[in-house]
Amino acid sequence: MEESELKALLKELGLNKYEVNAYFTLIKQGPLTAGELASLSKVPQPRIYDVVRSLMSKGFVAVTSERPKKIVPLDPKEVLEAIEKNYIKKMELAKRELKAMYTPHESNREVIVVKSKTTLENYIKEAIKNVKYHLSLAIPSNFLEKVVSLLKEKNKEITVDLFVYGNEDVPKVADKIRVREVEDPIILIQDKALGIYAPPEAFKTRGQTIRGYALIIRDKNLLFMLDRYFYHALWPTGKLIYEKKGKLKLPKSYIHIRSLVEDIRNYNLIGNEIEVYGKFVKTGGPVHLTGKIVAFFESEGKVVSNITVETEKGEKYVIGGWNASLEDIEAELIILEG
Repeated sequence: MEESELKALLKELGLNKYEVNAYFTLIKQGPLTAGELASLSKVPQPRIYDVVRSLMSKGFVAVTSERPKKIVPLDPKEVLEAIEKNYIKKMELAKRELKAMYTPHESNREVIVVKSKTTLENYIKEAIKNVKYHLSLAIPSNFLEKVVSLLKEKNKEITVDLFVYGNEDVPKVADKIRVREVEDPIILIQDKALGIYAPPEAFKTRGQTIRGYALIIRDKNLLFMLDRYFYHALWPTGKLIYEKKGKLKLPKSYIHIRSLVEDIRNYNLIGNEIEVYGKFVKTGGPVHLTGKIVAFFESEGKVVSNITVETEKGEKYVIGGWNASLEDIEAELIILEG
């Protein structure tokens, strides 16, 4: 092997040009003073001490205690074996940690398994940033600190229902806030587009790996089930500590019929104009209509909610929400006009 090739190999191991020249000089000449080494290796005199210190830290040379001090090259075989062992150790650690964090990228997957705390945290933050209409969120109080500024900003634009595992000292960053001490799963539902489900202990491990795994969900049926779990199994178990009050700001957009029905009841909105985007339940065909709210219905436990709308032509339609089956229309977006 030519010397130029060997020098290139050393550079791949992390040595710079001056360090390579200095080490080669020492290998050939034996121990040298700093002045001698600078002269023979053509390393600039002002740089020689930094170069020697760097070579010492990397295990290539040592310095004698005699006067004048000399720089001694260490046995290349032992130096490189030590580098090899350290490199292998770091590679094994990197493989182990990266494997734990790795989430295969398949954009068409409707459920993604996540094992990394960092990845899960990024998904949660991005979901909050991207929400357009409605956010449902259940998180422990210590994680709330990481997203409180995002929630505060988004709540100016959209509706947020927040469930916190912890004490009642929660900033007012949502339309409704419920709390309880006992933890349950971490849940996020961004509009009807994305859901996140993670075990309560997800962020409690010391390393980067989640204990268990988290799910990133885009499947519409699973999202619907997650929404039902959030509002009918989890939400009622918390203590309501905050509910935003005041005049209703119109126009207002809804993707959940239950939220609209609640506002109709609280603000006496019978007769108000609304615009509905959705599909007919029986045919699945798209529908876009405007009309007046003439009635609303809400079952016990709020399992079933719907409204009745009358158009200008006198046609009446019963409009339901997500996965509506008993109504005429499944609403995907409802705009309550001013």
